[in-house]
Amino acid sequence: MPEPKTRQDYLNIADEALREASALARRATSAAYSQGRHNETQDHAAAGALWAVVARSAAAVARALPVDAPEETDA
Repeated sequence: MPEPKTRQDYLNIADEALREASALARRATSAAYSQGRHNETQDHAAAGALWAVVARSAAAVARALPVDAPEETDA
């Protein structure tokens, strides 16, 4: 994956990380209510929390960057 450079790059990272956090939260919830899978709950919740931190961090970087200039098109 190339190094992010633009505001949109960081917004894309935040979006992807938020999707991961959400998926892991659903897994943690499922494990918490399942018979015999309680031991997985903490692991899924912890991983989801880390992805949430990545999402917040990437969003904060994006907020600090200028809005990307629109691409010029030949008209």
